[in-house]
Amino acid sequence: MSDQRRQSIIKPKRLSPGETIGVVAPAGRVEPADLHRGVLRLEQLGFKVIVGRHVEKRHRYLAGKDPDRAADLRSMFENRDVRAVLCARGGSGAARLLRFLDRNRLEPKIFLGCSDVTTLLLYFSRILGWVTFHGPMVATQFGKGPNQAMDENFMKVLGGEALEMSFPGVRTLRPGQAEGILTGGCLTLICTTIGTPYEIETEDKILFIEDIDEAPYRIDRMLSYLKGLGKFDHVRGVVFGQMPRCQPELLPEIIMEIFDELPVPVLFGFPSGHGDSLATLPFGLPVRIDGMTGSLRMLEPAVL
Repeated sequence: MSDQRRQSIIKPKRLSPGETIGVVAPAGRVEPADLHRGVLRLEQLGFKVIVGRHVEKRHRYLAGKDPDRAADLRSMFENRDVRAVLCARGGSGAARLLRFLDRNRLEPKIFLGCSDVTTLLLYFSRILGWVTFHGPMVATQFGKGPNQAMDENFMKVLGGEALEMSFPGVRTLRPGQAEGILTGGCLTLICTTIGTPYEIETEDKILFIEDIDEAPYRIDRMLSYLKGLGKFDHVRGVVFGQMPRCQPELLPEIIMEIFDELPVPVLFGFPSGHGDSLATLPFGLPVRIDGMTGSLRMLEPAVL
């Protein structure tokens, strides 16, 4: 990656206990009980929490109508008291908000989510040049109860530490070490960026891929599609998530058939997003992956 491109990356300000987190629901309907437990957990970690006005609304499978969900998102970026914007959950519908966003009015802040929120992570990264964060969401992860490893990783990454992340269960499918800018997200949503202005860029990247509830043949199809587009030709390394309910016991063989000619390290089972969601990953910043230890190391802090 060129020095000019690296200099264009915009880091948000760090998040410290006592500061305010804004919660939005840009995609699917939110279960109130899970949301309230997640908010309580964030408060127990020392943060003030503001929940968007429309978060608990319902419109078919969405958390309210598009203008309402977009209004919550805009209001959190415009609210000077809000230091970080966390998504309540994924689901479907985040891409429908892009037409309501005025990039000139969006102040850079910590923005964190996963699943369908991948669309927004890649949009903010590609179009606005922000560092974005792939990790636990308020209702679907924090709302499931205390998780010390997840909480500590979240606090340290957003608080300004450059971590080396190593978790039990991460497998090395192809050994080696590599450095590159981290990007990626949910595989299904990565595929939907193709042909858009925020299409995922993979050259010289460490590519993180995860998903849930997809049959192995569908994972095979999506990876083959990206391979046919040349999206894997110049990556420096690949990290797969835990892939829950995707028959993960079958996936390593499929993955290595797809990546058979790719001479870069490949890891499997890294817990960010769907699954245990222990890791908060900074998209847009350099990392090093190590096939010997199954680790991912941040090479600089993700926040100012």
